Amino acid sequence: MFNTVNSRSETVSAFSHLLVNKWLWGAIALGVVLQVAVVEVPFLQAAFSTASLDLTHWAVAVAMASLVLWVDELRKLVRRARLRATA
Repeated sequence: MFNTVNSRSETVSAFSHLLVNKWLWGAIALGVVLQVAVVEVPFLQAAFSTASLDLTHWAVAVAMASLVLWVDELRKLVRRARLRATA
């Protein structure tokens, strides 16, 4: 889900014009709800062989998943700085 926001541009920050695409945010929200449901709803746990997570494990999962966003934001920042330096 984090990479979805990140993929909008190779050079522009993911935080630029963040709320422009309402369809994208709806899809992200639906994806998050479905992911949480698969992990937390008992009959879905049985169907997908998952187990509930406590708050600490959810925080770790979100932090690790968000790394793709933060690393790519850093890459974009460096790329923009290099472009400015050569211009």
